[in-house]
Amino acid sequence: MMLKKCLDRVPVGSELALEGHPACTECRQPAGQMHVFGCSHEECPGCRKILIGCNCNCLSSANSAKIIKALHDQFANLADAVEVVTAAIAESGKDAAYLTHAAMQYLYENVPPAIRADLNRGFQESHPGLVPLLQDEDGYGYYTAEQLSAALQIPLTEVHEKIDAMVAAGQGIRFGDGIRLQKVN
Repeated sequence: MMLKKCLDRVPVGSELALEGHPACTECRQPAGQMHVFGCSHEECPGCRKILIGCNCNCLSSANSAKIIKALHDQFANLADAVEVVTAAIAESGKDAAYLTHAAMQYLYENVPPAIRADLNRGFQESHPGLVPLLQDEDGYGYYTAEQLSAALQIPLTEVHEKIDAMVAAGQGIRFGDGIRLQKVN
């Protein structure tokens, strides 16, 4: 399996649409600085479309996690998140955009517990060999990077990158004996 190359974010003023502007009209960052994570004017360094809605997913795991978190925090109600996910379903077959990832996370966290339990059961049925090492009182499962790598069929190094990004974003836990477990929603 080949690892994908991560691209650097596009600074304010270097975008094709905003080239030469002294500041971003959305996040107000000055030219030469990076957009605020989740800014709707940031361009993708791969396709040069609006980053939050493109399907390239070409940034590092750490930057991706920060963008998804910033977008997640902008959702105020389930209807908006459902609208984003519903629109994304029409484009099935492509990788999900950052905005779609954020909407799905928001939906998962805000659906009634019975629906969340059904989603968890569906995940377990899709990945029968993946058994969490630990489960918290809310029903979240915790897995090792090795378990996730095997179940999701992605390289272990990529799983570690994603775990490190999520831990940096405050979404993971680390035990004293050095075992890293990841909260999977």
